[in-house]
Amino acid sequence: MSGSIKDRVAFSIIRHAYETGALKAGQEIAETTSGNMGLSFCALGAFLGHPVKIFMPVFMSKERKDLIKLFGGELVFGNSFTELFDVAKEYAETHDVFTPLQFENRFNVEAHVNSTAPEIEKQADEKINAVVAGVGTSGTLIGLSKYFKGKNPAVKAFAVEPKQSSLLTFGKSKGKHRIQGLSDEIIPALYDKDFVDGVIAVDDADAIAMAQKISKELGLPVGISGGANFLGCVLSGEDNAASVFADDNKKYLSTDLANPVSSKLVDSIEFVGISTVR
Repeated sequence: MSGSIKDRVAFSIIRHAYETGALKAGQEIAETTSGNMGLSFCALGAFLGHPVKIFMPVFMSKERKDLIKLFGGELVFGNSFTELFDVAKEYAETHDVFTPLQFENRFNVEAHVNSTAPEIEKQADEKINAVVAGVGTSGTLIGLSKYFKGKNPAVKAFAVEPKQSSLLTFGKSKGKHRIQGLSDEIIPALYDKDFVDGVIAVDDADAIAMAQKISKELGLPVGISGGANFLGCVLSGEDNAASVFADDNKKYLSTDLANPVSSKLVDSIEFVGISTVR
């Protein structure tokens, strides 16, 4: 509905909340997010009749902010995720709201175990040797890893993070980066090291240049995280590595994705074949 993989996560969380009675008809949904999950909750909230309040860092892209408003969401801005987690928690304690808590909600992971992973398996012409995904909530990576490792423990799982942050590597972010949706200042509760074989650091300039290359040469409108995920597959050194293009490029027209970015790494990559699967 909103153009990102987060739609299936939001649907999974809301469906379970309905089944357990945690979310009632017309009840407000309140969530802290870098944008895409917020968009998904706003879209589903509009369809199902729930007002939605989104707590989001002010430095996220203009397109995300505008789209949330178009879906009827209310925005509360802050200067950091750390600040907003506290503000959202305080709001939830004083209001009748449903809080999805995407960074710790197990139905985030289950959405990918039940849908994303089987879709990849069905589409793959060859054996999957590795799965690769950027870590925001880590739901995609852990979901793919659980599914494929459950069938073959030899399958590798690699987490992708911005080199400028290296939160997973060092336990604390080194600084700001331009891959929105990854490395949101905390190591999420869903991130289970038992299902991760390694961490791949991708420079944000390389991720942007890769997303641009994919669009220009393959006609696929991927977001910056898509460029990072593709590079994660390349840098993993594994044959038959699978990942996802989690988002489209339309939410980043006001960012450096719309400006020429050079990268020696990306220039060295050649697409040798592409096929589509229905």
